[in-house]
Amino acid sequence: MNRIELGVVLTVALVPSTAMAQATPPDPATVTAPAITNGRDPAIVEDGWKHFYFHRADTSYVEAYSDLADCYRFLPVPNASGVTMPGFAPWRARADNKTFNPVTSNYGLVGDLIGAMVAGPIERRARQSRMRRCMEPRGYRRYPMSEDAWKVAVSPYSPATLTIHAKLASGPPPDADPVPETK
Repeated sequence: MNRIELGVVLTVALVPSTAMAQATPPDPATVTAPAITNGRDPAIVEDGWKHFYFHRADTSYVEAYSDLADCYRFLPVPNASGVTMPGFAPWRARADNKTFNPVTSNYGLVGDLIGAMVAGPIERRARQSRMRRCMEPRGYRRYPMSEDAWKVAVSPYSPATLTIHAKLASGPPPDADPVPETK
């Protein structure tokens, strides 16, 4: 990828998030956040490093929305940074007019299966670690939530997700201890 192509990819990747950061948040009364219950349940606390939401006391919905929108611009863009190996083009003895469609995967069936198994957790960790590095210095703490509630709140990362997280971040104080910083 040359510099011009990289510049185009980065520009396209930043445009939606910049627009999201400048948008005014919707009315919090119209936002339906998942129920955050059982914050002290040992199973939920155990997975708190993986399934969590941010909260900061005395934060307004607009301020939380602004902070989250600012941090969303650091989330990885799918397929923007992945460099793939050149595709295989078979040599043919005679020229023909058929269009050749190169192989899109360079790893074969087994490689694609292994990649599919590990891609989800790797992508989740990349998104969560970037959000943590952006939100925690702003004074937000992470609190555990159930996996079902987390799936509703985060899937997919979008403007709707942003409003849900802003409502959770500015809502009533959580009935749970913050997630420990050890993981």
